[in-house]
Amino acid sequence: MKGIPGMTNRCCLLMLVIVFMALSGYQSSSADEVRPGVKPPDTILKQVRPALERGREALAAKDAEATQKAVQEAVEILGPWAGNPETATRYFPPIDQSSFSIAAVRERWIKEIDRGKRGLPWLKNPKGDPTRMQAGLREAAWPLDSLARTAMLFPEHREELTAIVREGADWLVSLQHSSGVFPFPVGPGLNPRDKVGHIVARAMKEHPEIVVGGWIPDASDGGLQFDNGLCGRALISAWELTREEKYLEAARKSGGWAMSRPLVSNWNYNAFSVGLLARLASATGEAKYLDAAVEKAQIGVLPGQMATGRWFDAHNACAVYHNILMRELLELFHALPKDHSFRPTVSDAVTRGLNQAAAETLANGLNDGTYCG
Repeated sequence: MKGIPGMTNRCCLLMLVIVFMALSGYQSSSADEVRPGVKPPDTILKQVRPALERGREALAAKDAEATQKAVQEAVEILGPWAGNPETATRYFPPIDQSSFSIAAVRERWIKEIDRGKRGLPWLKNPKGDPTRMQAGLREAAWPLDSLARTAMLFPEHREELTAIVREGADWLVSLQHSSGVFPFPVGPGLNPRDKVGHIVARAMKEHPEIVVGGWIPDASDGGLQFDNGLCGRALISAWELTREEKYLEAARKSGGWAMSRPLVSNWNYNAFSVGLLARLASATGEAKYLDAAVEKAQIGVLPGQMATGRWFDAHNACAVYHNILMRELLELFHALPKDHSFRPTVSDAVTRGLNQAAAETLANGLNDGTYCG
């Protein structure tokens, strides 16, 4: 997570244009050296800050028109630097466009599932001690979601995997904060020399009150939406598999928290809530979740996307965050009825984004899509 709890919205803004660049090893450059991993000249960064500040204020006010206007101004100032990722994507050539065997993929997937069972967080840390956690509750959300979906797709493994899913889902629910959020643990994974560790260490120094019993249950920078969105969605998958109402109820609580969050200037933070609320809309059929997901996407996600399909800021232009944005928007697309007025807009955004990613892959080879920093 590139930016965490405890920072102010102003800090979040600076994080997008300065902190992430400086701490990730960005090198200053002249305009003719635009390439991934190189930041714009300081003169351009200085010029663009007022537009980004206006964008932050517009997001907080839920003013879609003002947000779009600020983004357009920022893109014009950045010029060729708009959409240039703060870190270069890692590719794995040679380029292979041959077809693959579905049976082989299924076999490989089950092997990966078996291999991963040994490292499940709820088995390594059954009491949920935050001081023993390396990467937050997302470390449990990813495998829990995958295990639940695998159990539904592979009937021959359903009984065994369902038992593991129940154990993991119960563990996750036990760690949910009373506000509904899945909080962030202040564990050993927060190395102050890393980007995340540096930001959290500074936030805790400035605001020590944000840490409660080894957890950060509230923050103004929007970063808690990351783990909260993943955990809530994983519990929906657990509910779809088991039909245990306690899992859906926990997901509803996380969705209620997400609905109450203000929009922030990191598009992917907002997008995590979009995806969770869209999944809740599909699971419950309740319009309030879909309406909230649409509003957050319309104002807090889509304005940052350029015509090329890539997001304009250096952070979200990275492959990992581009992929996150695509995934969350696809959740919304699937939740929208075919006659919904917002569906064509989401379809267009997803199409442009996926086309951009596909073209990049075909030109350069496979990328893991998970690296940025």
